[in-house]
Amino acid sequence: MFWLFVLAALPLNAQYSSSELQAKRERLLQEIAGIQKELEQTRRSRKAGAEQVRTLQQSIQARERLMQNLHADLQRINGLIAQKQTSINALQQELEDLKRSYARMVVYAYKNRSSKSWITFLMASDDFNDALRRLRYVRRYNDYRRQQAALIATAQADLQRQIDQLNIRMQEQQRLLDQEAEQRRLLLREKQEKDKLLQSLSRQEKELKKRLDQKQKEQEKLKKQIAERIRKELSSDKAADRSSAGKGERAAPLTPEAAALSKSFAANQGKLPWPVERGTITERFGTHAHEVFGNLKIKNNGIDIQTTKGAAVRAIFKGTVIAILSNPAYQKAVLIRHGEYFTVYSNLASVSVSANEEVSTKQKIGQAYTDPATGLTTVHLEIWKGAAMLNPEQWLSR
Repeated sequence: MFWLFVLAALPLNAQYSSSELQAKRERLLQEIAGIQKELEQTRRSRKAGAEQVRTLQQSIQARERLMQNLHADLQRINGLIAQKQTSINALQQELEDLKRSYARMVVYAYKNRSSKSWITFLMASDDFNDALRRLRYVRRYNDYRRQQAALIATAQADLQRQIDQLNIRMQEQQRLLDQEAEQRRLLLREKQEKDKLLQSLSRQEKELKKRLDQKQKEQEKLKKQIAERIRKELSSDKAADRSSAGKGERAAPLTPEAAALSKSFAANQGKLPWPVERGTITERFGTHAHEVFGNLKIKNNGIDIQTTKGAAVRAIFKGTVIAILSNPAYQKAVLIRHGEYFTVYSNLASVSVSANEEVSTKQKIGQAYTDPATGLTTVHLEIWKGAAMLNPEQWLSR
């Protein structure tokens, strides 16, 4: 009975785990669906080879995470099936014991089926008290027989219920196995497509490197523009008084309002909204190897987010627009101040705010630019703290 109680309680925990796995699986499927739309865009363009490799790699990674999720769910189901099988075996053993005990009673009752046998049993009493005891025994014996029959019926019903639950688990197991097989097939196909594309791109290495070098130069120009504008902004915060001669100016402390804004911005690290409603990070922060040419290093001052055509670009936190910048490779850019923090939104086709304008969290500040050559829509986001560049991915909601 103890083990039956334990086994009955286990599915509750398993169900909770199943809900978590299912929720994560739904998120992964949505992510893969979004990546597939982006992949279709890159396939239609002959100039989006490197972007197609990057998108394929993202899809491959997402599918691998999905397969890990399916494998974890399969392990959970296999554990539940083993538990149900153990419970069924215990119930079957209990049912067999009850049936054997009941069979012995039936045989005994059959041999003593004559009413005279019971009368003789009662008449053989030594006295009246003995007769009462024998009468109570006969009644208890009959009650026990009925109880045993009821126990057998209950055990049979429990056994059938456990078998039905086992069948449901086994159907769920087969469904997960089918999904895993399908994802494995798609994963293999995407890996083969990626390898084939890499071979094709290797013949265009010179042209791709030239385009990449040009983009890196434009990124450095944008960085200088941003740094200069932030420097000017911080210079306006200098204290009116000067320190001793030769030591230059000394920065004044932030106003209470700016300090509160900075504190609020910092408190939301890892919880800030994305600058677009739908998107996938295609280029991460920092220096890393190129997806196609491993010997080539790429430096990114922020992150690139691929989104849908015509997507609205939003401020990730309330603040003040301090500049609208332009760059040949990054189109239009909006620089917003949040106390001692600054956010930069570039590669915008149009801007819907102006300098010195107060903006709120998630307010539209412009529209994302779509590259006519590749058909891809990308937003470049940077976060600065003073003159230091930060990794935006660590600040956005996960």
